[in-house]
Amino acid sequence: MVFMPIELTPIIPVSKTPRPAPQNQNPFEVQRKLSEENLKEVGKVIAVHSGKGGVGKSTFSVNLAATLSKLGFSVGLLDADVDCPTCHKMLGSTERVFAGKDERLVPLNPHGIKLLSVGNMVESENLANIMRGPIMFKLISEMLYKTNWGKLDYLIIDLPPGTGDNPLTIMQIAPLYGMLIVTQPQEVALVDAKKSADMAGRLNVPVIGIVENMSGDIFGSGGAEKCAQEIEKIYLGSIPLNKKIRELSDKGVPVVFEDKEIFEIFKNIITEAAI
Repeated sequence: MVFMPIELTPIIPVSKTPRPAPQNQNPFEVQRKLSEENLKEVGKVIAVHSGKGGVGKSTFSVNLAATLSKLGFSVGLLDADVDCPTCHKMLGSTERVFAGKDERLVPLNPHGIKLLSVGNMVESENLANIMRGPIMFKLISEMLYKTNWGKLDYLIIDLPPGTGDNPLTIMQIAPLYGMLIVTQPQEVALVDAKKSADMAGRLNVPVIGIVENMSGDIFGSGGAEKCAQEIEKIYLGSIPLNKKIRELSDKGVPVVFEDKEIFEIFKNIITEAAI
């Protein structure tokens, strides 16, 4: 039996006159310049990363963006986990993303947050987004430089987990102010949090600090603070494992809009991060 490769075709406008990279010029440098130009009206571009999947990084990204918005800032959220996007679900966004007359993508605006997610570009959220590295690179790049983000105080980028192509692409081409690392307290997550910090250091991306998520009886507590001390990074605080976070996320509502205590936790994290 012969298996034919499957190529995902997201609903992304393709320019009729693509701009080839000049000879002998690094393609990452070209994409970097395009991204910097497109994001010149964005105050701070902040990435959220975790070496391990399943630690609640996307939930944190959504509620960080929602907290900043609730505090009166203009905020955008880019879901860069292009093969397994979830931010659109947690913001209750079911609309489709389309391009304007200028062939630039127009972000959606759930809860007053500018959002771009592949989850709003494909025909069905139940279909696997099967993409090779070059296609992912092109897609992520265009989400940065072919999107009409406009003027923003913050653009939060929810990175995919790990240290492979996708987070590497963002760290190389996005004009990042810095990166927040999210981890659970247990050792198997902390090992990968240290890898996240190491990756950022090698790529000259400042680590703003480390957040402990799902803290409590089940996964433990205090692990992120100890980890931060070991790798000489700032510990920003902890978020408890809370049933209400899951319930509201499933309904498409950021928990910080409904729970004052959790909103205060995120406010304190932002204060500690000095962003």
